[in-house]
Amino acid sequence: MRPVRSVLPCLALLLTAAAGAATPAVTVPAEWRSFDIIVTLQALPATYSCDDLWYKFRDVLLTLGARAYMTVTPYHCGASGGSQGRSPSVHVQFQLPQPLHGDATRYEQISAVTRTIRLKPGTPPTLKAGDCELVRQLRSVLFDALPVRVTTTDFSCQADGGSFVLAAEAVVEQPEQAATASAPPATPHP
Repeated sequence: MRPVRSVLPCLALLLTAAAGAATPAVTVPAEWRSFDIIVTLQALPATYSCDDLWYKFRDVLLTLGARAYMTVTPYHCGASGGSQGRSPSVHVQFQLPQPLHGDATRYEQISAVTRTIRLKPGTPPTLKAGDCELVRQLRSVLFDALPVRVTTTDFSCQADGGSFVLAAEAVVEQPEQAATASAPPATPHP
């Protein structure tokens, strides 16, 4: 009978080989493309405050790879929205990476990669189970206007909130570049 410790190096070697076999994300040159969209929501099961809508839209757009500099303006929301409070509109102005090809690569502003993003309760943190109908409408109103490819949808919206999962492939800024761009400049020590 072979000792267990002789199996461990072989297992470690196999795991290392499997991890190395994963294909790295392909980086492509990209530029920021501007979007200016009015999202009109219909008969939501709950009334959202303007602040709630602002945070939810901002977080969904950031998850999709939008540049942090955006404008989110909700209308007809909360109790002040009156009878329209459950059918608010949100005007969003933002930028997403757009891959460049051929001669256009000379206009490269950033490097980008294609990633699978997921929206579900808690991801991003501002989305709750009660947002099922909101996300379902975002899928048909907002996502259809964007250069993303929805790969999975599962909406089980009930009166008690339900559950949802939406997955899509989106072009996002290369993570290392985004971290460097948002990092504060180094300050010299005296």
